[in-house]
Amino acid sequence: MAADRFRERAARMDAVLVDRLGDQATLADGSTIRGAFASPFLGAQIGAKASGYRLGASINTDQVKEPTFTVRAVDAAKVPRGAFITIDLTPEDGGGRYKLVRPEPDGAGMVDLVLGADNERADDIR
Repeated sequence: MAADRFRERAARMDAVLVDRLGDQATLADGSTIRGAFASPFLGAQIGAKASGYRLGASINTDQVKEPTFTVRAVDAAKVPRGAFITIDLTPEDGGGRYKLVRPEPDGAGMVDLVLGADNERADDIR
């Protein structure tokens, strides 16, 4: 009983926090979900001089992380793999249209939606 009550309260708390603090994204059907958008190399210029430092010369491509949109598991269920999702932020903050590459649940009720570039035109090329 106590574990059920804890999970219920934690789920309510997560919903309030994500709703009040989260970034908004729009799904293909026009509905919206909220979560936390992260783009690890936002603004980095790979292979070009960025503030006098050549990032491309020192980057380990095996460690490059993809952009993610972290949402509650109940919201992640609304986004099928391969669906397009628009992050409602300015382009400078990484906003724009992305494609869901894969979901990565964290085991605690949240899911990282790993995003890829919007390659709608290339989807039918095999």
